[in-house]
Formats: sequence, C-alpha cells, structure tokens
Amino acid sequence: MLASLVPYLSPALGDYRYWDRWEWTPLQRAATWNPPPKAEVASPQPGPGPGPSPNAAEEDISDQELAKLAGLPSAASATADLAQGATASQALLVGDDVLGEQKVWIEGDLQALGPFYKALQELVAGKRQKVRIGHWGDSHIANDGLTHVVRLLLQKRFGDGGHGYTLVQGRTEWYTHKGIERTVSDGWKLYNFLNGNAKDGAYGYGGVSVEGVPGDNFTLSAGAKSPSTHWILYYRSLGKATVAVKIDGKVQAPLQLADSGRDGSQAWAVADGKHSANFRVTAGRVRIHGVAIERDQGLVYDSLGEVGARGTRWTQANAEHLQAVMSDRAPDLLILNYGGNERQDPISEATYTKKMGEAIERLLAGRRDRAGCLLLGPSDHGERDKGKIISDPAIVRIIGWQRKLAKTAGCAFLDARALMGGEGSMGRWVKDGLGWSDYSHFTAAGERYMGQAIYRALLQGLRRWDADQAKKAK
Repeated sequence: MLASLVPYLSPALGDYRYWDRWEWTPLQRAATWNPPPKAEVASPQPGPGPGPSPNAAEEDISDQELAKLAGLPSAASATADLAQGATASQALLVGDDVLGEQKVWIEGDLQALGPFYKALQELVAGKRQKVRIGHWGDSHIANDGLTHVVRLLLQKRFGDGGHGYTLVQGRTEWYTHKGIERTVSDGWKLYNFLNGNAKDGAYGYGGVSVEGVPGDNFTLSAGAKSPSTHWILYYRSLGKATVAVKIDGKVQAPLQLADSGRDGSQAWAVADGKHSANFRVTAGRVRIHGVAIERDQGLVYDSLGEVGARGTRWTQANAEHLQAVMSDRAPDLLILNYGGNERQDPISEATYTKKMGEAIERLLAGRRDRAGCLLLGPSDHGERDKGKIISDPAIVRIIGWQRKLAKTAGCAFLDARALMGGEGSMGRWVKDGLGWSDYSHFTAAGERYMGQAIYRALLQGLRRWDADQAKKAK
C-alpha cells in the first residue's frame, strides 16, 4: 500500500499512478459487495442515438447488427466483404439514417482528410487494394475496445482488410487487442517512446518495440473473426541475425538480417482463415516493432494505444526512423488521440502546442499529401466539486489548445468531450454505466458508444467532402 503511494510524490512518476483522482466509490463498493451499476441508458444526449446492446461483449456483435449499425443500404447489407462485392455508390452512400441524431462533427478544413477520403473512393471503385488507418492514443484505446468498434463498422462498409498492426507486447500488462492472443517469453528488452530509453530513438510504428537474442520468442494467435492472408513482421536490423518463423506449426522462410540500423518488414502469405504464428530469434540480435495481420483487400484499422501515453513524447523518436516506418506501413489517415495524461503535467499552452506540433510533423513524416490528419480531442475527465462531478478544467484547456493547434498543423479536429455531452458528461456517464468510477475511462458500453460516434463523424465528413469536390468540379 505504501509503495502504491510513491508515484503521487512527484509529477514525473505520473505514468505509474493507479488512480488519477482520490475516489472513494470503488472502495465503498468493495466494502459493501455492491457492483458497478449496469448501463440502462446507452445514448446520453446530445449523441448519435441508440447503439449496440450495452452489456454484450464486443465480439458478440452479429453480422446483422453490424450491417444495421454501419447503415448499409439494404442491397449491400448481406455482403460480408463490401469492397469485394458492392458498388462504389453503395459504399459511399451516406444517408441521414446513418448519422442519426448526432450533432457533433469533424471541425476544420476537410481537405486535411482529403487523401483518406480519396483513398476510400479508390478502394470501393477497385482502383486500389488497401486503405489503412492508424489510431494513436493513450489508455482509452490500449485495450482496443473503442477502436475495435470503429474497425468493425468501417470494415462492414468498406471491406475487411484484416485486424491490422499489433505490438509484441505493450508497455504495461493492460495492453490487449480484441481477437488476438499473445504469448511472450521472458528476456525481451522493451523500448518505448514515453520513457525515451532507446539511444537510436527507434520505437517503431506503435511506439513500443522489443529487442531479443537467441531463444527469445513470441506467439500471436488471431481468432476466427480475425481471418488473414498475410502476416507482416516489422523490425529494425541490428546486424547479422536470424528469426525463425512457424505459422500454424509449419516452418516458413526465416527472416535473415545483415545490415545494421535499417528498418524494414517481411510478409508471409497464408490461406485466408484463422492462423497462429510463432517468431523466434535463433541468431544475433534484432528489434521487433510489431506484426500486422491482414487480408488481400479492404480497410485496415491499426489500434496503437498505450497506457499513460502523451502525444508530446513522440518528439523523443528519431525523425528519420519514423519516416522509414511510416513509409513502409503507409497509413492513409492518422488519428491522434492524446491529452488525458497531459492534463496532469505542469505545461503551458506555448510549450504544449510547440511539442505536439513537432510530434504531428514527425508522425506525418513528410506524407502530408498522401495521408489525412485528424486530432481526436481527449474525452471528458471528471472531478468532484462540492458534491458534484464537473469537468476537469485542465482537460477543457487541453481541448482548446488542440482545437487551435489543428488549424495551424493542417489537421481536422473532432471533440470527443462534446460527443459525450460536454460539461460534466463523465459524471453522467458513470451513473449510466458508460464510464468507470475513476471518472476518466469508459466501460465496454461507453467504448461502443464512442466507437459508433467516431464512425458516424468520419462518414459525415466523407459526405461533406464529396459534396465539396462535386461543387469544385462544376
């Protein structure tokens, strides 16, 4: 108990605090054997209207329910892989019924998302095979809950391109991905962009990499709902080394490395279906950034969250390294979803915008004309004030800073706090079973709600952007 209090003695140890606020509710519930309330209201106002069943597991969303939530035209609802079986007009048709009663949309110049929306048009028209989205953030997406919902909905409309990128292991034990099981041997050395503990500044696409020597290995297994045709290993060569690979127990061509300080990737093709892969270092030393599990065609949604993450810490990553890994992975849209942890830091607006602006440029890595940029503001964080739960003033400031930064950085902006209902919304979400009693994080029901809201915001932006393009063409 004493050790758990040490992180509260210094702001520098903020990453290791168990609770963001001293909150008596969890202790009271434990003492009285009183579980958290179940969600009875799944759609606080203003919001996007009714969502999925709030108490069901994410993996239990049926294909029929997904088609309904994705708002597919009846002719396309029965198509599992829309990009392969429906016309462009079906996939790109965004009606009012899809958007529901939602009132909060993407702000700013939609040309910031132009490369992404153009890529979607090309995908459904059969002019390209893949569209990739990278969603970076903190603990709100570290369990892939919110991002899992957005992934399912977008893939139902634009085609299932596979689960996407996953780390070998996260910085904390709370890192998980839906439908992916992992077994990691002891011995791997962990590097992460938060601590900045790699001298070469090479943390990979997801910001956390592992370095291993002979004997170090890991296994990733993708469930039946995460079929794949390709497994792609992303790495950094540290000299002559060999990584042995087995997929479903069958030996594959090994990864052979020679050059030092080079980032790259290697893919292995498999029959479309459920698979498990084991990677083992058998010679030399190698750094592994992560693995992408994909299919031949469709949309890929990479969930890149880490507990305690701060977007400003990306300035600790080497710029040339980021340019190499971003060019290799080639996301068509970058969603940067930070701010919840920065609110605890003694930082000025000038310092924050300078560092975050630099982080945006490093992550875009010279690909501004080929990738869209969206700043997704932090969700509401509540604090107790005279018996009421109000919005943390620090989170309100961060949102204001990000809104202004989006304009100067050439990104669009989406206000997650406004999606929740604005001032004091987290307090209401906790009562409704959509937020945890730390007044900072979402329950599974809250993740579903936010995932659907983000999906709708992206579609409404697509409709507006497409209308703007049509006007310009006249």
